[in-house]
Amino acid sequence: MNKNIDTKDIRCEFLIIGSGAGGSVASKYLTDLGKDVLLVEEGNRYSINEFKNSISKSFLYAWRNGGITPVLSKSNYGFGEGKCLGGGTYINGGLIWRTPEIILQKWNKIYQTNIFEDSNLKKYFDEIENILAINKQFINEYENNESLKLIEIGKKNNIKVVRVPDSINSSNDENKLTLGAAGNAKNSIIQKYIYPSEKKGLKILTNCRAEKIFSDKNKVKKVMVKINDKKTYIYADNVILACGATQTPMLLKKSFGNNFLKSELEVHLNLRIGVKFKEKMQDREGLMFTRQIQEYLESGVLIMPTSFNKNNFFSSLAKLDNNQINMIEKEIDKYSSFIIQLSSLNKVQLNNFFGNTILNYNLHNEDINKLKNYFKIFCGFLFDTGAEEIYLPFKKKFYVNKNDNLGEIIENCLTKENIEMVSVHGMSSARMGIKNSNKSKFNLNGRSFDFENLYCVDSSILPTSTIESPQATIMAVAKHVLENNFN
Repeated sequence: MNKNIDTKDIRCEFLIIGSGAGGSVASKYLTDLGKDVLLVEEGNRYSINEFKNSISKSFLYAWRNGGITPVLSKSNYGFGEGKCLGGGTYINGGLIWRTPEIILQKWNKIYQTNIFEDSNLKKYFDEIENILAINKQFINEYENNESLKLIEIGKKNNIKVVRVPDSINSSNDENKLTLGAAGNAKNSIIQKYIYPSEKKGLKILTNCRAEKIFSDKNKVKKVMVKINDKKTYIYADNVILACGATQTPMLLKKSFGNNFLKSELEVHLNLRIGVKFKEKMQDREGLMFTRQIQEYLESGVLIMPTSFNKNNFFSSLAKLDNNQINMIEKEIDKYSSFIIQLSSLNKVQLNNFFGNTILNYNLHNEDINKLKNYFKIFCGFLFDTGAEEIYLPFKKKFYVNKNDNLGEIIENCLTKENIEMVSVHGMSSARMGIKNSNKSKFNLNGRSFDFENLYCVDSSILPTSTIESPQATIMAVAKHVLENNFN
């Protein structure tokens, strides 16, 4: 990828740092305008179907820190993010949710604006869904059994279960959709945004990490990068940050000092539940789930299945002994897994320690109480629809069956010290705002308060958590930023 660029003296009109949802939109928009655009990506470039049959290889090569970045916490907690061309969009499940109306209303209220009215963002969402060919039609062939369970739960309990909007175009054995939709299974960002832009003149540098931004008065002058571990400088008229929720704030801290930005990362907590049902659940491995419980969205809680894979399922049951694992494997087709996702009240603290990113987190007591409530509700629903055993995301006392006292186990065992969780959605770590502060570094059009040619288009600038998967929100806000600065 780097052979056509003279790395001794790199100059461009637009430098985009990061190739995920926001960076891809910026690349397409500016290239379509005929601009001189250079996209740099810290990770490598992989083919569309590079990891179609290997979760472990995907973790090793396409995720930061080999899959999960540990978070310093009383809980067992890890944070996952992509590090390759396409960023998080390369490894995710291809879910394209519009920003929930309650979130847009919240943002408008915070800033006393109408920028985030659904009517203002609709044209961006329409365009995104058109380019990615979002599935809005019900396809019975692809309805997995876990999704059918949610439909049954919804009907029995009169709760809201919705169809999942996704960019999946294949769910065959070639593409197991466990930790993101592999390769040709989805209409991906790199297929629909990056590759077409490259044909129009977009230049791409992979294995290129931005190390420091240099400024003169109120303008960014150059960015120091390492290309295959070799240091060089890129001189750009405009710099667009799209590094992601952890890397954008870290780059700003390394460039302008730790006090430049108070970096707090808003996250969704994902807690996985393993379930054994009476009937066979896994007749076709790798189908993407198609349903989600949204009854509790206003409380920041979503419930959904995960696409089932035996190896991945067992990785969450390492606490079991060999005999227990062997017993499960004999009836593995009866097992499924689900996620309870919660928008956390507390934020992950991002710290720059000698150039390394250190994450700290403390689970809020209100979140613990909320999780207890929804675990009781959902596990009760599962037992009511044929579940025989449930494996909870606890270090100890994680197994319950339909004859156990579910409420008592959850009440006593769902504690900070006993819980296991991950996050894959980070947001609002260098947020937009209406004034310059150590929390808000960009205005409502995504332009830096401090430097007139510095912009941000990734999840960092989102005002708050989106509750839902943020990819479409990031892309829509990125388009808003671009149109209002470079139209």
